Amino acid sequence: MAATNPITRTQEQRLERRMPSARLLGLSVLVSALVGVIVFAVLHETRLPNSYRVTTGVESEPMQPPLTGEEEAYAATLWPIHSAVKLAAVNMTFAGLAYKLGELDRSGLHSRLEALTARFAEAALQFSQLLPSASLQGLHEEYGEALRLYQVAIMEMARVVDDGRDEHLLAAQEQSEKAAGILIQHSDALWPGEYKPN
Repeated sequence: MAATNPITRTQEQRLERRMPSARLLGLSVLVSALVGVIVFAVLHETRLPNSYRVTTGVESEPMQPPLTGEEEAYAATLWPIHSAVKLAAVNMTFAGLAYKLGELDRSGLHSRLEALTARFAEAALQFSQLLPSASLQGLHEEYGEALRLYQVAIMEMARVVDDGRDEHLLAAQEQSEKAAGILIQHSDALWPGEYKPN
């Protein structure tokens, strides 16, 4: 049995340390995307509503007209659904991260995703029973699309349980980001600053 050349082995070890694995690269991309979403959400949440902006003579965004009574009733009914959807979306993201970081195995991920799938399905059912005013019909349809995207995202994540391929996590994150963008856009119209309507 030939002895291993110590110089060659040392060089191999250095090379292994320098070259990141595909798994590490995938995890870095996922974490970067999630950090971007979190930073965007934090910046969005800390922004003052239009009604509190100070005007300095420079042209600013036009103030949104107040909601009508019918629109306020819709916003108040949608609020608990919206809160549940946001929480489920955050939990879905953290389930994916926990899996990638090795804190969850496929079985653990499956359990979390089952519970989240049920929450999204319940939210979609409750949402389908809402009747928006004509002025909110477009918003209602787009919000429904966001719920559909979250359901697509969680189904995509569940495929990881079947085959263990990380591409499913990235595809799920893409759908989830689209859905979050819709929710953020429409939450400004219904709940400036994300305060619960009275």
